Amino acid sequence: MDTSMITAIRAGNPKAFKVFYDLLKQDVYAYAYRFFRSSELAQEAVQDVFMQVWKYRENIDPEQNLKAYVYRIARNSIYNKLKQIAHQGRYASHVFYSQAASHNDLEDWIHCKELREIYEEAINKLPTQRQLIFKLSRIEFLSHEEIADQLCISKNTVKDQIVKSLKFIKHYMYTHAELTTSLVAFVLFVAGF
Repeated sequence: MDTSMITAIRAGNPKAFKVFYDLLKQDVYAYAYRFFRSSELAQEAVQDVFMQVWKYRENIDPEQNLKAYVYRIARNSIYNKLKQIAHQGRYASHVFYSQAASHNDLEDWIHCKELREIYEEAINKLPTQRQLIFKLSRIEFLSHEEIADQLCISKNTVKDQIVKSLKFIKHYMYTHAELTTSLVAFVLFVAGF
């Protein structure tokens, strides 16, 4: 692109801007489409990019590569739109789950109580030393070093016992939680909820 076109665009010449737009609109569209995979969003990005170029045309440096300038604006516009989409998705998800949660308070309470009981059962089924180490770590919030000092064992032993405890508890809860979910569904069915 020659400096005369850039100068004309900076001066607000709509014909020069239209020529510039026609030269780059397909490239910007293709660039945006790679991110969005949506024709509508890519076209919206093209409009946003060229609106920004026009809005801030006085700030264009005639010595700067105008195509690189447009791609920088496109990149920033696309990233901002992707962040906005992600935020809207998180908000919609939050609203959906909040609504679902407010309608299932009794079910959640029963399920939570059952899961807590299964969790405590799993801890009680651990070997005595492993159970003690796990409780010191997860209930009394002692560090691995503090537990090792208190029980006169190595930090690696503490770490190993906690890993084994978590693995056992996870497996125990997984196998017993399926039963709990079925029981909750049955209780709610019988109770007429």
